[in-house]
Amino acid sequence: MRPHGAFARIRGACRYLTQSGRAGLTIFAFTGTGAMRRIRLAPPAVLAILLLLVATGLLSGGLILHAARHGVDLARTVRLERENVELVARLAAQAEQLTRLAQEMGRLRELEAIIRTISGMETGGEHPLIGTGDGGFRGRALRESLRQ
Repeated sequence: MRPHGAFARIRGACRYLTQSGRAGLTIFAFTGTGAMRRIRLAPPAVLAILLLLVATGLLSGGLILHAARHGVDLARTVRLERENVELVARLAAQAEQLTRLAQEMGRLRELEAIIRTISGMETGGEHPLIGTGDGGFRGRALRESLRQ
């Protein structure tokens, strides 16, 4: 009993290829009706096909590597954009706080001027370093020289 089906045909074609001493490559194509077609390729054509397959594999590998790198870069870009939005919001909040502090300093200067006027002290005659802290030895010496 002979085996039927595609596996038997492939096995028969392999046996034929190994037993024939011809150079090149012979391809057997089986049609849906059961007929067999034989295609013979010369060694240069086989070499060209193999080189084409290797080049296609290398190109596919390069494209896959590029896509992976692009995915990593895209994820990094998205993360940096989120961080940028957060930092811009923080900066806007700090700018608003700085504006409020500047307004408060203006009000305090006005209040200081009013208090100085009421108490009879000189307005604006002091050195800018006085009243900003100890200032170390030089700050004390500067205050003493200004008092004299």
